[in-house]
Amino acid sequence: MAEDKKEAEKIARCAMCADMCKYSCPTYLATGRETLSPQKMARLIVYDEKGLLEDEKGFLDLMFQSAMCGACSRHCIYDDYDLRKFIHQARVKAFAKGVIPEDVRKRVEIFKKFGNPNGERELINKGIGDTGYFISCCSYKDEDLLKAAEKMLSKSGLAVRRFGGGDICCGAPLYYAGDMEGFRQASLKMKAEIEKRRVRRIVVDCPTCVKTMTEIYREIGVELDVEIMHTVQFIDALLEQGRLSFRRNSRSVAFHDPCILSYDLAMSGIPRKIIAALGFNLKEPIYSQEHTHCCGGAYGAKIGDHRLKDAVTSMRLKELRDAAADIYVTACPTCKSVLSEINMKYITELVAERIIAKR
Repeated sequence: MAEDKKEAEKIARCAMCADMCKYSCPTYLATGRETLSPQKMARLIVYDEKGLLEDEKGFLDLMFQSAMCGACSRHCIYDDYDLRKFIHQARVKAFAKGVIPEDVRKRVEIFKKFGNPNGERELINKGIGDTGYFISCCSYKDEDLLKAAEKMLSKSGLAVRRFGGGDICCGAPLYYAGDMEGFRQASLKMKAEIEKRRVRRIVVDCPTCVKTMTEIYREIGVELDVEIMHTVQFIDALLEQGRLSFRRNSRSVAFHDPCILSYDLAMSGIPRKIIAALGFNLKEPIYSQEHTHCCGGAYGAKIGDHRLKDAVTSMRLKELRDAAADIYVTACPTCKSVLSEINMKYITELVAERIIAKR
């Protein structure tokens, strides 16, 4: 009960805040809708808990209009508080009541049928070694990214097991849909797939996968006895070990910081270190690093309204174009896909293009 009271105090404090964090919230900035600001969402959550809302369906629908990016948490004046936790609890309630948005429902149905949110069928399982490279659902159909990864792994001289596709997925789409039982089953399957391959560490392209398999799995009591590292950490380690050498390039690069990579994983510095090592001239978007803006993500996962997702994406595209760089790069496969209008590259592609030989 004491813990419940503590949590109630947190959300009530947020509901009565001056709401300055809304100026970091991508959904608010893209639309100007006050109901999408963090404080207004918190206030509605409090009203719902007290039974003061007449339109429960409208309230639950609103909970799927958050990007779940963490900008409000990063810029919050209170310690140990993350509004996303309360928004997610509302989504769990919505899922139980069967009132989730249609885009979210379709994504869940596809997941239930195929074991992943995109309907992939082919299972990838090749290579040997105690290092695993997990090909996530957002990397699976990106041929340029996968070819770049193959080249980099080959030149590194390391033995790496590649796996993914089929019904191997971290389960994040189910988590964001509020389907906690489905998410738990997906997490246990992921754990079994990892243990079957007997790897010591796993390299993952997707920041959401990294967060899910480390932080969120632990919240539901699922522990993975392996090191989970994002691709930028892996590339950085290869550079430190002298396993790769490059042709340097003086063209300009603008790096789009994926929200989860920056806010939750605190890895905004590593990609810039890699870009500098390749000799590129870095051009920062006006909102970058700890002030980055979400790309909008894939609707049906975090944002359940494609119109809102499109508004957030358009805002971010303009910010990146204003950087006027020769090349645009990110470290999230979903961001690359969503921001494809500016020919976005994944950072592995940038590395692979410059590799000349293994030292």
